[in-house]
Amino acid sequence: MKKIFIIITIILLFAGCSPKYPDLEEDAIGFKTSSYIDYDNDGDSSLTFEYNNRVYMPYGTIRRSVRRKDIDKCIGYIIQDERSSSIVDPNNKDTRIYTLVEDKDNNFLMEYYIGTTLMNQPIFYRAIDTRGKKIDIPNYIDSLNYSYWK
Repeated sequence: MKKIFIIITIILLFAGCSPKYPDLEEDAIGFKTSSYIDYDNDGDSSLTFEYNNRVYMPYGTIRRSVRRKDIDKCIGYIIQDERSSSIVDPNNKDTRIYTLVEDKDNNFLMEYYIGTTLMNQPIFYRAIDTRGKKIDIPNYIDSLNYSYWK
């Protein structure tokens, strides 16, 4: 009985660790995804999407935890289709896109899956028009050193 209590406690602790980010805005955007093919790097492909006439592609993940106060608002969700997920469901709005408080220029956007999986990690996308430019990177973003950004 004690073992079951410990397991349930651990599960509840992990469930409580997932951050409560803002809900979808009233005018949430359904982001359609595209692919960027990097012909200079063996044809590597990256998922991209557009926001405010800027194209974003993956840049990194978290260096430390992202707190609720780091997130500005939830601007939309990734439309689930055969390119963006193994779950093909156009009504699924669980893969959310957020703006960041520290990044007023929206050089970065955060993707976070709010579904039921434990220990979800955000992915940060960077606007491709910032390539080669000196920009401020929030200290909680850890670059994954994709060749495109080098």
